[in-house]
Amino acid sequence: MEQQIIIACAIIIIILTAAALILWYKKRNYYPYAAKHILTRREYRFYQLLRQEAEAHGCMVCPKVGVKDLLAVTDTKNYMKYFHKIAQKHVDFVICDHDLHVLFAVELDDSSHETKDARCRDHFKDKAFAAAKIPLKRIRDIDEREVRRLF
Repeated sequence: MEQQIIIACAIIIIILTAAALILWYKKRNYYPYAAKHILTRREYRFYQLLRQEAEAHGCMVCPKVGVKDLLAVTDTKNYMKYFHKIAQKHVDFVICDHDLHVLFAVELDDSSHETKDARCRDHFKDKAFAAAKIPLKRIRDIDEREVRRLF
């Protein structure tokens, strides 16, 4: 009887150890990611018009570009302070020549830009791009005439 209890306990310990190892292995190899389209439907519809117009002008369209990739922080003493202000921001589209020199950036605004916080973020972005002498153009309506006016 005592031997059966010892064997049962050993089996339980082995099962629990195996379960713990399996859970540990699964957690270690758990990556909860799935591919998604880089643009929303609205942004993609706008991109199609923008690309057509850009190509007519010999330009390229780069979607979802990080602001940190477009603007350099010039204040070396406070570099990190100013870098953090742009590090997590992006612009919807950047129009470049074929040598990838930035001509201007485009923000496709919608109703989400009407909140106080969004207006503050937009204001900061407008001022930062102006300081870098990169035109930042905002467009609200997806319309061929509006897209042509960007160029």
